[in-house]
Amino acid sequence: MQIDLSDDIMARAQANTSDVRIAIAVTLYTDNRIDHLDACRLSRLSPNQFNAELLSRNLPIIQYPRSSCLA
Repeated sequence: MQIDLSDDIMARAQANTSDVRIAIAVTLYTDNRIDHLDACRLSRLSPNQFNAELLSRNLPIIQYPRSSCLA
């Protein structure tokens, strides 16, 4: 899949392709839409690098399935 991003928007956001990949991976991961391994693959970061990225954004590393909250 390819996403076409406008160069002027990317310039205003001061973002590059890597920044966008990481942002998408973090968002999908924190929304429990993909697991940790897929987030690492999407972001092209090692698990340790992805964990560091989550922590730098003050986000938890471990995401529990929503069903585990129901007791």
